[in-house]
Amino acid sequence: MSTVQRILLPDTSLTHSHILNAVGVADRLCEASGTRDVIFLVPAKPSLTSGSLHQALGATIHNALVKDKPVTLPSGAQMRCETIKTLQWVTKPSVLIAVFANQAMMDKVDSLQGLLAVLAVPWTPDAIENWVKTWSPKMLGKGTKSAKPVATLIADPIVEQAMKSLTSVINRGTAVLNGSDEDHAKRILRILRAHGHQEPAENIKLWAIKNGWLPKAAERLEVLAEKAFALRSKPKIDNPDHAGQSYKRWAEAARS
Repeated sequence: MSTVQRILLPDTSLTHSHILNAVGVADRLCEASGTRDVIFLVPAKPSLTSGSLHQALGATIHNALVKDKPVTLPSGAQMRCETIKTLQWVTKPSVLIAVFANQAMMDKVDSLQGLLAVLAVPWTPDAIENWVKTWSPKMLGKGTKSAKPVATLIADPIVEQAMKSLTSVINRGTAVLNGSDEDHAKRILRILRAHGHQEPAENIKLWAIKNGWLPKAAERLEVLAEKAFALRSKPKIDNPDHAGQSYKRWAEAARS
């Protein structure tokens, strides 16, 4: 499974000039990789008709996208426009530019397969804060420095080992946890709570997304974590001997 390149282009000038910069970066990525498909993703069709986007892209590119016509980039790659509603799947290796990105858009992007690179141009600097925290993308653009260090999403190493154990056995290909997978998640979280562990549920969700969970399933894991860690007293665990063995494995793995 190839690693997706993730790049953040914050619009520090507030002129949306970074959108055209993102097109240039996407074109160079296509030239380097041989990819011939670029997706220009906007929240909705009316986003294309805004004056700021027309100015940022220039008349030629903007008019073609408005008419649903592909734009040929210098590398020979074809760039087409999609919206959150129209983009359902990716049929061939592609570079995606997320324009006026917010967290809902980036959750949709994270659920797609077949992307070689994602270039995010957020609407406001904090619009995709969780996406940035999850992936620690490379940052480009005037006024930006080198990429932030990779964030530690789960601070407790035993909790992280427990989540790795859960991730290794569930079906990560579906947006909804099936009954057995959800029961397994509940049990692991209750074992952690019984041993006094706490972790922000949102961090567990972000960790899950980074480790291959689809966003909707990760959101459900977040809800389960909130409930488990909010218990005021230690929960009773069925088959405590087996639970103790599981916890021992997580603790040993955390120390190694």
